Amino acid sequence: MRLARTGQGLVAVLLACLLAVPARPLLAQTAEVQGAQAGRAAAALPHLTRDRFWILWERVRYFGTHCPAGATCQELRSYSSRPLITNNTGYIFRLFGLQEGPDPESDVPKDQAGAPQVCQPDAARRMLGFDPLALPKSVKGEVLRGIEALHLDITGLKAPPGFGADFGRQLQGEFVSKLSAAGLRVVSKEELSRLPGQPVLNIYFSFSDPEDLCDYTYSVFASLAQDVLLVRDLRIKVAAGVWSYSTGNTAKDHQGTEADAIMRVVDALIQAHREVNTPSR
Repeated sequence: MRLARTGQGLVAVLLACLLAVPARPLLAQTAEVQGAQAGRAAAALPHLTRDRFWILWERVRYFGTHCPAGATCQELRSYSSRPLITNNTGYIFRLFGLQEGPDPESDVPKDQAGAPQVCQPDAARRMLGFDPLALPKSVKGEVLRGIEALHLDITGLKAPPGFGADFGRQLQGEFVSKLSAAGLRVVSKEELSRLPGQPVLNIYFSFSDPEDLCDYTYSVFASLAQDVLLVRDLRIKVAAGVWSYSTGNTAKDHQGTEADAIMRVVDALIQAHREVNTPSR
């Protein structure tokens, strides 16, 4: 480009050159400068920290035998917390081993051994690798999968009319024999605490007044209970009935005596157990 020699011509050419420079790079350069300045300003700002203190109350309940440290002793822990409002923060920091007070740039001290674990709302999902609430419901028989032993005690069943005082003990022996043949061990109450899930087969037998022969009825209800966790809160564990069976003299498919009705429970349980534990061919 040839520059004009006159003053007015030189000014006009310089203005033309400046106006010819694209505006976008100038704006980009300005933004970069402003961004760098903002970054330096943010880095210069002090970190903001807020220390809050809480009182944690832990209560431990012991169940079973040989407590508190025995192999058959179980623990149930419950907690309650409240905010601790105090001006004597120096004493609290010393409890955490910080003689000079906290450093805002450092993390809080690690928990001591045996301290309660604080779970976040998504802790179960992260620990298990899946969301318990998102699991589809299992079919009824799945609750029997993997059970190899259970506890049962019907020796105290009251004898109906026509049976002797050993009614319950005889049925107990027949139950144990049938369950053992099907691969299910019957364990004592002491051994139950060592079984996963602690499955217990409860049998309830009742009959009406034997003197009323015309309206005499009897019924049997059985429930297999296991320890289960609530999917909405895995910290809650309860013993719940997961399988049941009922019959009686009014059932359409019932034939025989009161003892026969009770024995139908073991047949139904064995059948349901086989359906989910027999390997597929």
